Amino acid sequence: MLSYCSKDCPDLCSFDITVKNGKPTIIPSPHYFLDVPFVCTKLKHFFTREFSDVKSFVKSGTGEQKHLSHKDSVRETAQFLKRNRDKRILFIKGSGSLGYNMYYWDKLFSNFPNCWFVEGSPCDETGISAHIEDFGCIKNPRITNLRQADTIILFGKNARNCSPHLYAYLKKMKKNGKKIVYIDPVRTATAELADKFIRINPGTDGLLAAALLEEIAPGQGYKVEGIFEKTGFSPEDFDYLRESVKKGKTAIIQGFGLQRYSNGANIVNWINKLAVYTNNEQLLYYGKSSQENFSKPDIDKKNRVNIAEITQKMDEGFFDIYVVVGANPVITYPEPHLQMKAFEEKKLICIDTNYTKTSSYADYFIKSAGMFAQNDFSESYFFNIKGERCAVNTETPSDVQIVCGLAEILQTDVSLDKKKKSDAAATTRKYTSRALELKEPYVEKDKFRLLTASHYFYLNSQLADKYLDIDNYVFISYKDAGELNVSDGDLLRVYNENGEFLSRCKISNMVENKTILVYKNRKLIKGWPNMVSKSIPTDSKTGLAYYDTFVNVERSDG
Repeated sequence: MLSYCSKDCPDLCSFDITVKNGKPTIIPSPHYFLDVPFVCTKLKHFFTREFSDVKSFVKSGTGEQKHLSHKDSVRETAQFLKRNRDKRILFIKGSGSLGYNMYYWDKLFSNFPNCWFVEGSPCDETGISAHIEDFGCIKNPRITNLRQADTIILFGKNARNCSPHLYAYLKKMKKNGKKIVYIDPVRTATAELADKFIRINPGTDGLLAAALLEEIAPGQGYKVEGIFEKTGFSPEDFDYLRESVKKGKTAIIQGFGLQRYSNGANIVNWINKLAVYTNNEQLLYYGKSSQENFSKPDIDKKNRVNIAEITQKMDEGFFDIYVVVGANPVITYPEPHLQMKAFEEKKLICIDTNYTKTSSYADYFIKSAGMFAQNDFSESYFFNIKGERCAVNTETPSDVQIVCGLAEILQTDVSLDKKKKSDAAATTRKYTSRALELKEPYVEKDKFRLLTASHYFYLNSQLADKYLDIDNYVFISYKDAGELNVSDGDLLRVYNENGEFLSRCKISNMVENKTILVYKNRKLIKGWPNMVSKSIPTDSKTGLAYYDTFVNVERSDG
């Protein structure tokens, strides 16, 4: 049976799946750019996880969870929503299970007059905003264009962990003689593939791009005073990069981490300009919407709240009811202490494949069978490939079945106009030349900058039990560990005015210069990484500046 993986990964693996005695056999479909098809380690565990024996429930007045059948849980939830139709509802839908049919949820809640939809995303929206500002659209060239390049520069793109099929293709390109340069504040596993890894200070990629462009195309960039001190580049590394770009065709692949600073859109703007003015626009990659070539359904979202303002409004008691679909904001969004307080004080409805930290506060929880149980279609948000999926039969309802069940009781229309081609599908990039300011990164002296990253074995809030205890450390440099007088295995307290978490120390060459790294959304010895994060908007106002989180670090006695 044809299917595809719609988890929050850019690759979109297609495969054929058969299920016998509850166990799947997955045969990868060919990728047009790879010789040997494969599916990633994460996908192999999602089937078992999504068909786990999780029960729907409602919470009694005493706080006890009463397990219900799926039919009864839908009925109870619908009756609650019917009684509270005019209340102010905050609707949060995750991107953890991508697919066109997830729009059914938006259509359902657009019928509530005081439902508020989230504007922006913690994922890739800042970079998308920058590309639309520069080119009028968000497009990626075919990945096989990389065959035209002499040099491939990865700006913060940890392909090994976040895009394994891109990583496989990069290995193929390297065998074919392409030079790969990897620029990142963190020495990730992707550095092993690179011909040259260059560490850069966080948030300074835009400064680097502007300075390179000024030397290659004078008058188009900036002469940045103190460029080496600001970026952490040596003069030799700067010259190496400049000559690589000048002497041949250069592909540039941008990672999502670039845009998680308060100057994130500006960073992407400058890298885009560098590609355009060095005649490498057709070798410039970032990402695109997973619905790029489909028209979005006509859904009237009457009320919107910016993603950076959610926790403030929660703290003010603005919302009466919370609805969370396929997301785990207590683990993934900033300021979880404000979220948990709000969820304790007001009613919370959760729909998910599994229990999460967020759903532990739920008054109504409906178990969904997830992506394998739902007919759907989508595109990769990196490669120019599409996926269609036929549902695996299951007694547990899919998201669409849950929405339709709620809509029937609420007497609400949730029909969608599907697969209509968008006029935007035929658009091409057209760069808009304009005066472009250069924004420097936000810095707090004498504090550590906290960076978070995806791990190879899981993505974001998808917490596979098998990997709960892998790499749950605070990674710190040898120099910084020496100054703090801490050793491997010591318990570290990471804290600021927003909160704290505790985890074991791991001294590593992954980071330097008062930067620490924690794999994101992990359950640590106490708390989790976003306990110290604040809702800071990026410069596009469509994302969150996660990487402008500054903390104190000290040894803890527990």
